[in-house]
Amino acid sequence: MASTLADVLKEIDSIPVPNFVVTKVIELASKPDVSAAELTSIIEKDPNLTVRIMKLANSAYYGLPQKITNLSHAIMILGFKTLRNLVIGVYTHDAFFSFKLETTKVSSEDLWWHLVSTAIATESVSNATGFINKEEAFLAGMLHDIGKVILAKLFPKYVDALITLASARSLTYEQAEKEMEFPDHVFVAKYLLEKWKFPEIIRIPVEFHHNPGGVQDESFKDITAIVHASDVISSILNQKAAGNYTLPIMKKEAWTYLKLNGTTFLDMIKSTRDSMKKSDSFFRI
Repeated sequence: MASTLADVLKEIDSIPVPNFVVTKVIELASKPDVSAAELTSIIEKDPNLTVRIMKLANSAYYGLPQKITNLSHAIMILGFKTLRNLVIGVYTHDAFFSFKLETTKVSSEDLWWHLVSTAIATESVSNATGFINKEEAFLAGMLHDIGKVILAKLFPKYVDALITLASARSLTYEQAEKEMEFPDHVFVAKYLLEKWKFPEIIRIPVEFHHNPGGVQDESFKDITAIVHASDVISSILNQKAAGNYTLPIMKKEAWTYLKLNGTTFLDMIKSTRDSMKKSDSFFRI
């Protein structure tokens, strides 16, 4: 197992960057003047990706009244950023979750469940709090714990030791990390997303999803609080999928910032659970 920060960074750097199609979609979806035709022409360069996006677009999760028959139609109906999220979701699953991890304490299926359920929870939290950039929150939710699977892939013995500690002492994954002298999953995710040139609106909530009060830029406080709340909701629904052996507690500053109360929070949990019943296609990308 790597013993220095330099060793860890070297291992992370060995992970291939996303292919041209994914990289270009990330770039184009953030541009205000991009056209549907331009985005379609890029995605169609990958036929397998196109087929899988069409399957997701027509899934029960979106519940569209009519069948989407081509990629241009999907982009026009669902929007550029939702299509971007689907592209990144398919890529993330294939790159990091389509193989069996060497860990014995946590599985790729569990970690993927946690990422997808957190992304889905962001929609419930966004709806309840009136947050309009739902697509950005969804993507940040999907990527918030990508560092965990990177560590599990590159350093399985370390992650097994961490989970063993969390289990023995009834800790969250994050609490157990603080006991270990090793770069944590937030650091790994931050490093990777910077390397892949994700915009700040995605990187900041991923970096601060355990510490929403640490965000200084006012424009990112709402999305970070939403991802933090969604992470907690996902853990309430299945704490061990995130490597937690006690329930994480929502930070007071996020609770206050989002103006939540007990009834609203319980409604968001129920809404997330209901949405997940229609999300089988996401769990089987």
